[in-house]
Formats: sequence, structure tokens, C-alpha cells
Amino acid sequence: MKNMNISERVTNLFSNNYNKPLSYNELVNELQLSKKEKSLLSETLQEMMAAGSISKKNRKFSLSPQKSEPSAPPQQKLNPKLLEGVFDATPLAKNLSFAFVRTEKGDFFISAEDTLNAYHGDVVNIEPIFRKGKSDRAFVRTIVRRANEILAGDIRYSGQRLIFISSNLKIHNWFEVSDPGEAKEGEKVVLQVSNWGNPVLGKMPVGKVIEILGPSGDPQVELMAVIRQYQLPLEFSDEVLAEAQQIPQQISPQEYNKRLDLRELFTFTIDPASAKDFDDAISLETTAKGWRLFVHIADVAHYVKPDSAIFAEAATRGNSFYFPKKVIPMLPELLSNKVCSLRPDEDKLTQTVITEFDANGRILKQKLAETVIRSNHRLSYEQVDQLFAGGSSDLPADLANTLAEARKLSAVLSKKRLAEGYIHFDLPELEYEYDDEGLIRRFNLAEETESHKLIENFMLVANEFTAKKLTELSPTSLYRIHENPDTEKIEKLAELLSFYGISYYDRGSLNASMQYLLTSLPGPEYHRVFDHIILRSMKKAKYSTQHIRHFGLGMETYTHFTSPIRRLCDLLIHHLCKTHILKSSPVKFNAEQLRHYAHVASEQELQADQAERDIERNYSMAYMKKFVGERFSGIVVSAKSAGLIIRLNEIPVSALLKAADLPGGKWQYRDREMRFLNNSNNNYFQLMDKVLVQIMDVSDDIYLELQNVKDAHQHLATALPKIAKPESGKRLNQNKGSQRRNAVDYKGGRKKSGQNKNNRRGKR
Repeated sequence: MKNMNISERVTNLFSNNYNKPLSYNELVNELQLSKKEKSLLSETLQEMMAAGSISKKNRKFSLSPQKSEPSAPPQQKLNPKLLEGVFDATPLAKNLSFAFVRTEKGDFFISAEDTLNAYHGDVVNIEPIFRKGKSDRAFVRTIVRRANEILAGDIRYSGQRLIFISSNLKIHNWFEVSDPGEAKEGEKVVLQVSNWGNPVLGKMPVGKVIEILGPSGDPQVELMAVIRQYQLPLEFSDEVLAEAQQIPQQISPQEYNKRLDLRELFTFTIDPASAKDFDDAISLETTAKGWRLFVHIADVAHYVKPDSAIFAEAATRGNSFYFPKKVIPMLPELLSNKVCSLRPDEDKLTQTVITEFDANGRILKQKLAETVIRSNHRLSYEQVDQLFAGGSSDLPADLANTLAEARKLSAVLSKKRLAEGYIHFDLPELEYEYDDEGLIRRFNLAEETESHKLIENFMLVANEFTAKKLTELSPTSLYRIHENPDTEKIEKLAELLSFYGISYYDRGSLNASMQYLLTSLPGPEYHRVFDHIILRSMKKAKYSTQHIRHFGLGMETYTHFTSPIRRLCDLLIHHLCKTHILKSSPVKFNAEQLRHYAHVASEQELQADQAERDIERNYSMAYMKKFVGERFSGIVVSAKSAGLIIRLNEIPVSALLKAADLPGGKWQYRDREMRFLNNSNNNYFQLMDKVLVQIMDVSDDIYLELQNVKDAHQHLATALPKIAKPESGKRLNQNKGSQRRNAVDYKGGRKKSGQNKNNRRGKR
């Protein structure tokens, strides 16, 4: 009742004063509130903003336009309709003063003071502001659904107060611990949030410890913390498991009769050595004109119908999650590892894309068929690479000969892809090597090999074909899209590169320009630093019902078809293929459903990526704790106002050399150059500098300091190299202060060798 009283007094005050905007303190003074009433004012203002009766601008409140008398025509058009979206706190976590909300109508800028108490991943309602018909910014009005009611992290003392620090760096605030239970400082715990705090009143969010996971830094504890943090389901419901048990494990005679029988066709799979879910197999024949390629994909849609509990669960999970020594599958293991998995010497139901190529890789004919196959061999990438490298191999002659032909076709396809605009990044990913006790012995970088490229090339053929056919035949389809980079971001990138002697040339198209840039970098050290920076200048690939080209692949029409065991989009595409291409199913999805599934698949992929990054970060820190005090060499791969990001040479991890710890006085950070400058002596730290460092601390990050030795800091080159101008193409105007720098999801379209295959094949 008190709140309602204050609400009425606030409304009357604004109405009687011609809706003059007032700050919180001005409202307190004008209303002459008692101490008890003052404590309720902030809550009342939040409620009134959520109801849309008042608005806030530049830290001052006023009645919303629909609640006040009209005055001068507003300069901005206020859209009264609230939009629902997902709160992205990435900038707040970097100590910036804003956030974003991702909606189906685009991303909206949110000032820090207009976020209510939203946290990363929360579903929120925003009130968008449009300027000249375009989205300008927005205000968070209500929290629709919290992304995390529980959080995983560490507990520490701050003075006498026990606080909780989330393992998810995007949870941008500390939490007060109301009840630690038996948890002690230094332990990884799970916190149940009881109060999300009130930023206006300066009140911290609060929670209590509900589970102690174990000592921070232990790899298995860190893995469980990530699983808890993202609330990933470790088990399937009884309903889903019971439904899976009812699926026939034997193929019926009727099903054999309905399909193209390819069991006599020589067939093999190539996967990571540790893989269990084999969702694709290859057959290849030579013809008078060239080759006939068969890409067989597990027919998961035959077993998982849209009205089933299994499909509903898959639509919630969105994809499988791959962690070191742990997979959280999208489908029950009875399906993913047995019934649908294309295991050798077992009859399996598949959808097969059959493609006729000429000797130059031109497609002569393609079709899709429902098939039954029987794989002859289960190969690992390592086996194939050993054969290609000319090493000893015990593979049968017929298999070796087929692989040799596959290698020829793959080389032709690679050349063709590059001509069409394919942008190739070779960015090694982190892999873990374990000792006999299962503990991490060392980190390795997994290079892309020829066998990975072969599988990627063949999968791209199948993905592109199904995308084109569904575009012709289905009213609505799902696409894997990768929009062109923003012009401003390319200008920022060109400006940054110019500071390091690298010229960006306009070759007539963005694809050709990017290809030339990557191939013209002077050497390995430049690739080690600038490949990642160039990658971040691009947008992130995602799923959509909009028919938009895939920039990174240089394809006008593309989708994901080849991994239905582990990706929701692929499973949906299989159903669409059955309905609209094969005409074997009555299943229908409307446009609204497909838009929803595209959104779920994109969001879950983001979550999988973030979870995998968190694991990599946590494992790296846990592993590096034993090296505190030890010395390493490294290279500056990035920079931010907080300091330099150093990639170590001896161990492939990145660590932070804080700006405050740079020797020799005060340093100025220049963002456009990603460079620190010392005005007193004109010394500087910049990208590609070589450094000798020492591990000083491993806590919430890996912290370094320069070694106190001669040549602990060296510039890679005293004279910055210039790149030869291409025969055609113009150079983008540089060093005029008008250019800048920038960020795609986009990893190779191949499987990852090892435990994290989600990150490689098909990521594009």
C-alpha cells in the first residue's frame, strides 16, 4: 500500500510540474519522503518503469509519453511495443558501461543504467527507441526469465564479507553469500540465487551455497562447474529413455524394399579416434568422366519424429556438447552411438547425396535418395594422414586406392572453392593429452590436416545441394548464414593492419580482398597474431530462415545436413528433405516453427561455444598453477586497456601482462593501434613483440611479469615490412585516422580430431 502511495505521489508530482525530468535525489527532496518511504522509492521507480508509466533518460525520470500531456513534437519515435530478447552482458563483463539485447529484429544497445538487474543470458522485454526509422537503443523493462537461478563459481572473503565470484566471466557482478553451509574459501561451489539485487540502491545480489563441487583447479571439478553453470542435462528423462527403448534396432523387410540398397557399395567412415557417433560415411567411384561421390548421412529423422519426446528433448538441447572426456549428447546414446551410428559391418538407414563430377570438379548431376548402407571400414584421421604422408600403412589395397582417388577429388574441390571465394583460416585448436591416471599431461595444438579437409570438402557438397533443393521445393527452409562484414569493421581492421605495415587492398569483392590479405601476410608470426584479429572482424555464422549467403564459404545457398546425430538444424533439414524432396513423409513445419528452431539452434550453439571456452580457460589455469615462478617466452597476440595478451611458446596458452606491471613509468594505451606507448622515453609494446616472462599468479586469470634480463622485450622487426601491391586492386586509404579494427564464429567445416569435434566440421 505504501508503494502505491508513493507511485501516486510520483505521478502527481510530474503532472503538476509539466513532466519536468527529475533525478532520484530530486524526487526524494521534492516528495519530502520519510526515511522508510525513501527506502521504497527506488523499488517503486523500478516497478513504474516495468509497467511503462515512467521512463528514464540521462539518470532522470519522467512520465512516459502516453502518461503525460503532449508538448513539442518528440525528436525520437518511441515504439510502445516491447520486444523480447536475450541480454548480452559481454561489454559489462569487460567493465564497459553498456550491454546489448539480441532480438529477432536485431541487437539493441542498452546503457548500463537502463539494464534493471538483468544478467547475461536472461530473457528480457525491452522498449526500443528508434531514430529516423532505425533502432538506436533500448531500455530493459522487465525480466521475463532468468538464464541461471543457480551459478557455479568460487567463494572468497572480501574483508569480513564472504562473496561469490561466478566462473562465468559474463556474470558481471559479485554475489553476497548469505549461507555458505560447510563451504570454505578456495572451493568451487554452486550458488542458489535468492535475490538479484538492486543496482539503484547499491544492493548486491545474494545467494546461498547448495552444493560443494570440490577444490578449485581440479580438472573434473572445473568440468562439473561448467556443466552446472550452464545447467546442462546430464541425464535424459524416463519418458525419453523409455521411448528410445521402443525404437526397433532391426531394419524391417518393408524398409529395405522402400530404399535404394547400397550395401554392396564400398563404404567407409573417417572420424576422430575417440568418436562413437558416426553420422557420415563416404563411397567413391571413378567414372569415364570423373568421379561419383556418395555422401551417406545417418537417417535420424526416420527414428525421431517431431511429435516424440525424443525430438522435444533434442529441440531443447539444440546440439551435443563436447568436453574433454565427456559428451552430453543431443540424442540418447542408444540412438547416437548405436541405432543411428554408421558403425562398420552393420546395416544402417541413411539419406545419401549422390554427385557426378567431371575431372575439373564440375557437378554434372546430383540427387538425394533414401538408402541402406553397410560400412566396410572405420578409419581415424590419423590413419588417413599417415597414408597420405607416405608412411607405413596396413590399410587394404582397395581402401588405399579409394582414398587416393578421394584425395584427388578433394584437391580439385579445394581449388574450385577458393576460386568461388572460400576464405580459409588455419587456426589450431587446443587439445589435451592425458597420463595413465587420466590427468592432463600437456596441451597440444590440433592442426588441420589433409584428411580433415577431405571430409570438409565432401560434406560441403552435400550441405550445399540440400540447401539448393529445399530452396526450390520447400516454402520455408533453414539456412546456415554468414553475413558480409560491416564496412566500418573492415575499415577498422585496415587501419590496425596499416600500423604494422600490412596493406588491405580492395580486390573487387570482400571475399577476394580477404583471401588476398590472408595469403599475403609476410610469415608465420603474422598469421599467428593477425589471423585471429581478421577473423574477429567478421560476423558470426548462425541459423536462419532468411536466404542469405554464407560469406566465409563463398556460397549463395548453404545449410547443415551432415550431422543430424549432434545438431538440431541437420535433423530438421532431414525432415524437410523427406517431405519436400523425397516425398516420403507427411511431416510439415510452418515458418514460425522453423524460425523458432533456428533461434534455438543458434542460441544453443553460442552456449556450447562459451561452455567449451570456459573449460579451456579453467583447464589452462589449473594446469598453469604448477608453473608459478617459472619462465617462458611468448609473443604479444592482442592488447586491451588492461594489458597485453601474451601467447606462450612452450605451452599453447594465453596470459595477461597487466598494464600496471609494464616497466618504466606511465604507459598510454592506443586502442586503434593495439599498442602501449611510454611518452617519457618513446618506448612501446605492440602486437608481435617477443617477450620473456615469468608466471606470477594464477587466480581468475594467468598473470605475467617481464623477466629482469637483457632483451626481455624485443620488437619483431625494426622496420615494418610492406606488402607488394597486387597487379590489380586498389589500396584502402590508411593512416588518416578514419579506419579501425574488429569480430565471426567460424571454424572449419570439419570434425575436430579428438574430444571436441563440435568445434570443427560443420561449424561454418
